[in-house]
Amino acid sequence: MAQFERAYLREVIPGLFPGSKPRYLDFACGTGRITETVAPLCAESVGVDVSPSMLAEAREKCPGVRFVEADITKSDVDLGTFDLATSFRFFGNAQQELRIAVLKGLHRLLRPNAYLIINSHRNPRSISALLNSLTGGRDQGMDLNNSKFKTLLRSTGFEIDQIRPIGVWMYRDKLQRLADIESPWAKRMESIFSHRGFAAIAPDAVIVAKRVN
Repeated sequence: MAQFERAYLREVIPGLFPGSKPRYLDFACGTGRITETVAPLCAESVGVDVSPSMLAEAREKCPGVRFVEADITKSDVDLGTFDLATSFRFFGNAQQELRIAVLKGLHRLLRPNAYLIINSHRNPRSISALLNSLTGGRDQGMDLNNSKFKTLLRSTGFEIDQIRPIGVWMYRDKLQRLADIESPWAKRMESIFSHRGFAAIAPDAVIVAKRVN
């Protein structure tokens, strides 16, 4: 599903900034998986994480990006302001208090009408999660459904602009392993299930939110 995420990011970001390139922040950048995809589309890029070892790997992967070891929930972090921020594989794993603190920190660092692109990769209402629970599997702490995500974003000064469901049709592990983003079949399946209405049952969704106040 990471392949489909990358393809969507390359498609959506130029459309958000026609005729210009944004100043970009990748929060919880880790080893630079998302930074590597988005940075070429931007005028200037900064990656932030609290893990020195992951940042070291990210610096090797993305030599043109400035990487900073920092906690943006602290008010003394000064990185300037940004037109675009991303955060992937973070919110689904974090506690609610930390989610709120991070979104407030990102709100502080983003300019008015800037965009925040995040993903929801642990949807407890996805087809795969529901099948897992029906067969006796554990929920693994998954609690961030789409409705809760929308409320969380709105409470911290963001409004959802776009949602792209990812991998609705890949509800079985076998399909996830065999999926090839370049195959006509996979592209057709993603296209069929790309409407935002399917996000409620998608195992992953890319959310484009706008800073509104």
